[in-house]
Amino acid sequence: MGDTDRFIDNGDGTVTDRKTGLMWKKTDTMIDLKKWVNYQDSADYVRELREQGFAGFDDWRLPTQDEAQTLYDESLSLTDKFGKTVHISDRFEPGCGFSMIIKLVDGRLRTSVFNIREGTLDYPDGLWTLSEAARAVRIHTSPGD
Repeated sequence: MGDTDRFIDNGDGTVTDRKTGLMWKKTDTMIDLKKWVNYQDSADYVRELREQGFAGFDDWRLPTQDEAQTLYDESLSLTDKFGKTVHISDRFEPGCGFSMIIKLVDGRLRTSVFNIREGTLDYPDGLWTLSEAARAVRIHTSPGD
């Protein structure tokens, strides 16, 4: 499935990945808030999207590690805030951050950060000292629909 078939711009600020069934917010906190965020800021960001019913949905959240990694494809390119290449679909908005904060592992006060320039995971020490970007996701359909 090519990029044009796989990632669909829904025209409402969201992008659906037909391969995984995930719906992503087209922009991230770097674009929306014009700043890097820590974990609490990212949790507040997705909570506000839920409360606002962004794009008609109230189940927005931070992605898991596995979900975030599905966006990365070395053959894809988009320009981040610094004019460098991140390897996600060009259906997303350019000018994004180059990282994604991952939701907490249940029962643990640990998170990870996924670098969408390099496709690597990092495990920072502090939740409140993070300085990254965050992108909201929700489950939209069964994979392949």
